[in-house]
This record gives sequence, structure tokens and C-alpha cells, in this order.
Amino acid sequence: MEIEEKEIKDIIYGIFNSFENHDPDGIENHMHPESTVWDVFTPHLIRGTKEREKFHADDQTQMQSRGKLSMTIKEPVIDVWNDTAIARYYLNYSYEPPNPASGNVRITDVFHKIKDKWLIVHHHEGAVPEGIPPITE
Repeated sequence: MEIEEKEIKDIIYGIFNSFENHDPDGIENHMHPESTVWDVFTPHLIRGTKEREKFHADDQTQMQSRGKLSMTIKEPVIDVWNDTAIARYYLNYSYEPPNPASGNVRITDVFHKIKDKWLIVHHHEGAVPEGIPPITE
């Protein structure tokens, strides 16, 4: 594995570790100030640092209203082109009661290397489809 791919993989695992440890700063350290986020639980595009701060607060509130969280990240597929990279991976999550929830999410992260540091410029989450919806007509 190339050095850049390992750096990006470490960032991905570090971000979700920060989430589990209620450490939004550990996430933000890897985000470009103007980056955008499509979150699996949020219907609108989150843009820039100010909107992400509110999002992190809301996300931590929902997380803390649930039971213990378990997450598994499948091995990311990472491509690097000079100062741009893209990572694609699956994340399975499960919250225990109270307020249990679980699901499978597919994620794409777009990175840009600025001053020798990889930063996420876009993070995109989407629920994994469970097949083709039935045709009723």
C-alpha cells in the first residue's frame, strides 16, 4: 500500500474513532474549512465549518440518546492522483437500546492534499439499497 493510501485510511478510521469518543475536533482536524457533507441522517447539504459545528452538536445529541454504538468499516478502496484522492467504503452501524437503530452505509470521501496534509473536501454517506423496489403496476 502506498504511503498516501495508508495516510488516508488512517484518517478514515481516526474520524470514526473520534465520533465514537464524542470528539468532533478529531473529525474537524481532517476537514477542509469549506468542505461539504451529505450525512445519512440529514436531508440537506452541510456546508462549511459553521454548519458542520451545528451538525456535530446535533449528531452527538442523537448519538447520546441511544445505547452503545458498534461500527465496522470495510476495507476502503482508495485511489490517489497527485494531490487528489477518493476513498470508497462501507460502514455498518448498530445502536443498542434505548432508541436502537442499525444500518449499512456506503461512503465516499474526496480528499485534497494542501501543504502536505490530506483534507476531506466532501464526505458523502448514503444508505445501502436493499434491492430493487417492487413494481406494483
